[in-house]
Amino acid sequence: MTDRPKEHASQDQHKAVYQEICVSYRAIDDFRAKLLGFLPLVSGVGAGVLLGKEPGDPKPIWLPVGLFGLVVALGLYAYELYGIRKCTSLIKAGTVIEREWQVCGQFATRPPAIVRLVDEPFAAALVYPAVIAGWLYLALANTSEFAAAIAALALFAVLLLRDVVTHLVDYLREKKEPKAADTQHCTAMPTPTGAS
Repeated sequence: MTDRPKEHASQDQHKAVYQEICVSYRAIDDFRAKLLGFLPLVSGVGAGVLLGKEPGDPKPIWLPVGLFGLVVALGLYAYELYGIRKCTSLIKAGTVIEREWQVCGQFATRPPAIVRLVDEPFAAALVYPAVIAGWLYLALANTSEFAAAIAALALFAVLLLRDVVTHLVDYLREKKEPKAADTQHCTAMPTPTGAS
């Protein structure tokens, strides 16, 4: 094995990597947003069909349908948690490149969370636990509505608390990371006309 000097990436290679980061981030973010919107809609329609049965209709199969919905929602929730991690990594990588180039791109100028909490992961932290708890309720409601409500509420609280604590830990970890001074000029830049 020969020791060859490391070749530095060309400006075109840096640009290609940055473009791929942007494309990947947009694709993941777009998919996550669609899923976040469609999951409650589809779950609500499914639950509505089961709950909307007229008296005298054959009893709906609450438990298997509820458990199926619960497992699917848990799988999508796990996928969402991984998607959040991937987006966070892409944001960090994009920010590093923008700092190196001293440009005010979509990553370096990303607005902070509202009240340090409300952002995309927080929205997911509300929607997914609610949908999962709803499916659990549906699975158990035929046996005891009260017990089903308590179990669903407890599950929602545990999942929400898990997400809020994780979000808080991530925020505190980010606060410890030194901010680069070379993107400070981005905060003072005026917003282009017509941009929101």
